[in-house]
Amino acid sequence: MKKVIFLGLIISIIIGSCTQKVQESEKVVKIENTLKSISLLTDSIRAEPSGLVATFERMNKAIDSIGYPDAGYKLWLIQSDSPKDFRFMIEGNWPNQDIYNTIHNHELYKNAGKEMEEYWSRLKRISYNRFTLVK
Repeated sequence: MKKVIFLGLIISIIIGSCTQKVQESEKVVKIENTLKSISLLTDSIRAEPSGLVATFERMNKAIDSIGYPDAGYKLWLIQSDSPKDFRFMIEGNWPNQDIYNTIHNHELYKNAGKEMEEYWSRLKRISYNRFTLVK
C-alpha cells in the first residue's frame, strides 16, 4: 500500500511540474515593435548578399542574447526600376526608442557590429530613416 501511495505521489509531482512549465511559457509576452529603421544602400563593390545576410544573422543573434528576439534586421535586395545603384534595403525592427538605444549601446551588439563596419566602409548609405507606429 505504501508503494502505491509513493508511486501516486511521484506521478502527481511529475504531472504538476509539466503543467507548471506550460503555464510559465504562456506568460511570455511578445513586445510589439513600434519603431522601424530603413536604410537604402548603393553597392559599388557588388557585395554578395549571402555575406551581408550572414553578418546580420550574427547581429540578430546578439540582439536575441540581449533579450529582444523580436527586434533586429532584415536585408532586402531591391528589385525595381529605381535607380540601378540602389541595391539593398536594410530594415530594422525595434520595440521602441529606449530599447533601440539599449541594444545599440550594448557590448554584444557593438562586437557583432564590428564585422559590419567592413561592409559599411564600402557601401554608401543613401538614406536612413526611422519610423514610429501610429496607433
